[in-house]
Amino acid sequence: GAQAIHPGCGFLSENEGFAGAYRDARIIFIGPSVEAIHAMASKSATKALMETSGVPLVPGYHGANQDAAHLAATAAQIGYPVLIKA
Repeated sequence: GAQAIHPGCGFLSENEGFAGAYRDARIIFIGPSVEAIHAMASKSATKALMETSGVPLVPGYHGANQDAAHLAATAAQIGYPVLIKA
């Protein structure tokens, strides 16, 4: 049987359950730990973790207030140009 598995790039390399199944079967998973995959599963949680770890981040706005005037003021505070993502 296999002693180790490399998931490649993409879906399986980011799948916590896939990595955990190999860990539980005592097969070496050549990739991030289950804990690392879990920590990076949410973009907002990942950004918060990086911020508390002192990693430099691109400034942005992730608030719930979507009023045009508020967004314009926030964009001016961040500095132009800005990238708007839905």
